[in-house]
Amino acid sequence: MKTLLLATTALAALSFPAMADDGGFSIDGYVGGVSDYRDRGIALSEKDPAVVASIGAYHENGLYFGVTGASINDQVGGDVRAKFFGGYRIDKGDYVYDLSVELDSFHGGGDRYYPDIRATVSRDFGIAFIRGGLNYAPDGRWSLPDNNSLYAFTNLEVPIPNVPELTFVSRAGYDMRGGGRSNLWDWGVGLSAFISDLELSVMYEDSSLDGRLGKGAVTFGAKYYF
Repeated sequence: MKTLLLATTALAALSFPAMADDGGFSIDGYVGGVSDYRDRGIALSEKDPAVVASIGAYHENGLYFGVTGASINDQVGGDVRAKFFGGYRIDKGDYVYDLSVELDSFHGGGDRYYPDIRATVSRDFGIAFIRGGLNYAPDGRWSLPDNNSLYAFTNLEVPIPNVPELTFVSRAGYDMRGGGRSNLWDWGVGLSAFISDLELSVMYEDSSLDGRLGKGAVTFGAKYYF
């Protein structure tokens, strides 16, 4: 099923430029790899390297849609994760508001789909960029199916003084789970560096989940943006 990721990305790459020519759309995406693919601090690739890719169409009026994908190795046999997304972005002065709907899907060990609603607000203060938001999954997520999940999170990015290519990045989140299950914390800190269209990153990511997959680890990544 790993060919699904490549096929989806290739199809999107062929069709999206034609859409962009219709007017108003721009195409953005990336391809790359990570030493350990993690979601909310939890390892989804069994701490093995993974391929990642994304492509999206973004309209000048704020509308956007696309797909991201990754090769994984989860506990129920999935080997590809694909996340289809669509949303609307509104610029209001110093603040940017974003509302989107996502369909998180796993393939290879029996197809599984988890809808997710996401709302964020962000602001660039010059010396720092801050984003906060909420995700609501009514049918649960891969880590806790059939139990709703409300996830609050924040991201902070601070450029390193006198080194414009280097940025300090951090995030923290709290997953409030239904069904009487334990809530989870996750967090991460690291550095990101851009060399032209290539981003290199190193992160320490951790969560409050017990067990090997939730244990903190240093991860490395590289993404080429187009």
